[in-house]
Order: sequence, then structure tokens, then C-alpha cells
Amino acid sequence: MLQIFQRGSTLGMIFGYDIFTGIIMIGLLLASVFSWTVIIHKRRSLNNIAKANRKFMEKFKQRKTFDDAFASSHPASPLFLILAEGLAEAQRLSGGQKLAFPLEVLPNIQAAMDRAIGDQVEAISRRLITLATIANVTPLIGLLGTVWGIMVAFVDIKRFGSTSIQVVAPGIAEALVTTIAGLVVAIPASIAFNAYNSRIRHMAGQMENLSSEFLGDLRVHSVFGGK
Repeated sequence: MLQIFQRGSTLGMIFGYDIFTGIIMIGLLLASVFSWTVIIHKRRSLNNIAKANRKFMEKFKQRKTFDDAFASSHPASPLFLILAEGLAEAQRLSGGQKLAFPLEVLPNIQAAMDRAIGDQVEAISRRLITLATIANVTPLIGLLGTVWGIMVAFVDIKRFGSTSIQVVAPGIAEALVTTIAGLVVAIPASIAFNAYNSRIRHMAGQMENLSSEFLGDLRVHSVFGGK
């Protein structure tokens, strides 16, 4: 086995004593950097979306007429974009004139808003699968390094003809370090994935609730919808 660091050295314990272990450790390091990049970016993105949603909901709750909800644009808010999609469909069904349509077409508007909800949830969830993949795969990569390190320890026993701690310690240490590295990469990714997934489910619930409320407004607003 081609060694890249001397046995017993600190760098050897961190990056591995041979090329294979070195590749594993470098791969885990790159996965960690990419994971934290996604974690930080996704946190900022979700915070910005939540802020935009709060601003829009403040305006929406203060509406006195149907048109007040669209008095100002909130393109950063998925909630606004969903209602805008519903309004566009309602206007299309009304021929672009005053909103007036039979109640039988409300399912068409709801379907348009459901599609918009799906698109928004997909956009918000972008790269979330990356965190799930890293959380699931990196412990296995660390385990691969562990198995390799134990195998190296047995090879050293055969090569040196001794089972002394000086012979087996480097391989065992290498095995333990790769296990720890895999977990260090996986745990933050798993925590972030679960936390962000929970926030996205909450946002999806907000979208569905607002969609139902908007359909109620349309039912009242339509001249054929009754009061």
C-alpha cells in the first residue's frame, strides 16, 4: 500500500496513511464544505421567504375589499404568487373583465392554485435533497474507511509479525478517524434537513390555507356566487 504520510504522524491520522484513506478524507472534507454552503444558503433563503410572507399576510389581513390584496406586489412571497396565479385564472375564466363566473368553475381556479403551490414548494425545497444525500451517504463512506483501516491493521500484523500496539495502533486510529469524520459531516446535514423540511411543510400548509381562504373570497366576490 502506497503511504503518503509517515505512520504515527498527526497528518497521517487526519488524512490517512495511504492514498485510499486520503481520498476518503478529502471526499468527506469536500462534502462537509458543500453541506455547510447549502445549509447557510438555505437558511438565508427560508428566512427571506418567511419575511416576505409575513409582510404580505399583514397586507392581506388588512384588506377591506377584494382588490386590496393585490394593491401592491410581493414577488418574493410564495403566498402572493399563489394568489396571483388564482386571480389570473379567475380573470381568464371571466374573459378578462370584471370577475364574474359560475361557481362550477371554482375547481378550475383551485386546480391552478394547487399547481402553483406544487411549483412553489418544489422551488423552496431545491437542494434540500442534497442535505439528505450527504446525511445518508457520508456515514457509509466513513464506515468504508473504518473497514479499510482495520484491514490495514491486519496487513501490518502480517508484515511485521507482531501484534504490539505500535504495529496495530496506526491502522485502528485511521479507522476511528474516518468514522468520526463521516459522522461529523452527516450530523449537521441531517439536523438541517429535518429542520428545513419542517419549515417547508409549515409554509406549504400556509399556502393551502390561504388558497382556501382566497377561494372563499372569490365565491363571495363573484356576481354569480351569491353572498
